[in-house]
Amino acid sequence: MTLPHSKALSQGGRQLDADSLKLLGDGRQVLINPDMSQLRQALSKVQARTRKHLLSIDEASAVYRRVAQEGESSACAGLKDRPAYFGYGVSSTVIQVARLSDSMIGCFIERQQVLPGTKGVPPVSADPYENPQAWLKQVVTAFWMRLDDAQIASIERHALSVAMELGARESRNRSHAGGEHRAGLKRKLQLQALFKHTEPLYVSELADTLQRIEHELRASNESHITWRAFQLRWPSIAARYKRDLLMAFRQGVAQRDGLVLMCTGTSKYSLAFSLWSEVQTVFSGPQIVFQVCSPRLVWSGDTPNDDTTALRESLRDLAEDSGHPVTQETVGWFRVHVDDLHRLVFIDEVQSDVMEHLFACRALGDVTARQWAQELADWQLNGFSTIRQWASVIGYQVAMHSHESSAKIEGKSRSARKWNIYYEVLIRHFSLTLEEFSGYPAPIFVEKVSTLVAPFAAQCVRYE
Repeated sequence: MTLPHSKALSQGGRQLDADSLKLLGDGRQVLINPDMSQLRQALSKVQARTRKHLLSIDEASAVYRRVAQEGESSACAGLKDRPAYFGYGVSSTVIQVARLSDSMIGCFIERQQVLPGTKGVPPVSADPYENPQAWLKQVVTAFWMRLDDAQIASIERHALSVAMELGARESRNRSHAGGEHRAGLKRKLQLQALFKHTEPLYVSELADTLQRIEHELRASNESHITWRAFQLRWPSIAARYKRDLLMAFRQGVAQRDGLVLMCTGTSKYSLAFSLWSEVQTVFSGPQIVFQVCSPRLVWSGDTPNDDTTALRESLRDLAEDSGHPVTQETVGWFRVHVDDLHRLVFIDEVQSDVMEHLFACRALGDVTARQWAQELADWQLNGFSTIRQWASVIGYQVAMHSHESSAKIEGKSRSARKWNIYYEVLIRHFSLTLEEFSGYPAPIFVEKVSTLVAPFAAQCVRYE
């Protein structure tokens, strides 16, 4: 499959000098990855000789934030619609911000004339997930003055990848009705973009902690550690995972490298992903839903009895009737906002329908529910560890709500019990610290920089 090549590429795609840019771009400003001062300066230049139908810097920055922080592929402001009964046109300031690739955001600002009976059209009107060929042509036409060879090649690869995915998906789904396959592909591509093309893999709390312990031992030039010293330095992990950890200790001593290589058996959890763009979010735009799943909820190798069968059936009915992002195997979920501006993987929600149901049944004296609640109590520790490892891979920090910031989100639960069970335990266990970040409704908790370590490449799947 080939994509149309712009005539601009015949000039090598090289960025033009200042005089040429001024001549060709008179009346408009084209920017790549601008900061706020560049955005303000560009807006001022475009509006220097006019007083009507202007855009404020707050309106322009809001458009930029929708793409840079909230995950939209494109956003506009200032477009006018001029009915035919008007006898004259109107000129207005128009801004469009578009995601060109994982590492590039383009910003186009101009004064646009709209004649009677017409309406304004942004320079990039095609949807990259619906028509990547048209999108590529429009992007290169609009932004070529500011793009070099490598940047144009990167945009072409992105468009080609989308086009190939569309073609493959359509060939597999010709019998599907309407645009169902396109909607599914769009969700998939949105997830891959939010993943930074690096899909997370499940990482247990034990594996995550042992990697960080190995990093700490390496930093202090300790090649081994005794079980007694391990218990003193990391008492919680030593107590909860004693049986697994003792496999790495020989005569009371463990080698540093042996800690991260130790086998802990088959994982009791797995991951599933979905998108969320509904209510109760810190920012608008799609979020990743990390679902921590357990096959125990639908099947177990042990011999079933009436109590376990009844409990599984009630959990299955709960999942089917839930308006939350769950499947029958979902123990609980994390809703995550990827904040590119502050390089944060922000956990907007931690919740579990399953645990809430088990707590309610346990309160009524259900012995099976009490056992399951105890067995699955560590689901969010393992889920947080997985998110933390993925954040390290893409070079971000993990953050989550404080009680104050959570209270600012409309419709979010104010339950002190839920806060203590789902949020406070993570904040304390992973020693998160309170910090302020622009744009957030209140200070939030963030992982200490000193705790970040280089993750293993094998813990994530990279998309090329």
